Amino acid sequence: MESAKWYFTHESEEDRLWYGIFFSMCKKFGISWPKATSTQKAFIEEITRVNYERELSKRELQPKPVRGFFDETASA
Repeated sequence: MESAKWYFTHESEEDRLWYGIFFSMCKKFGISWPKATSTQKAFIEEITRVNYERELSKRELQPKPVRGFFDETASA
């Protein structure tokens, strides 16, 4: 039973943040992940990444630049 408890409670704060953003973006754009096209999945993954990195950057004492949507490098 303990291993089952660990499975459902081992996620970190970062995991909860990422999944929270992921699910809110799916809901915001009306995308059902299992039924999404590869283009829709790429969009959701990228918008989740950008928002996640922005949120992490806000929490740091010295915020870092975040790479924009589908960009190769971070912007200021």
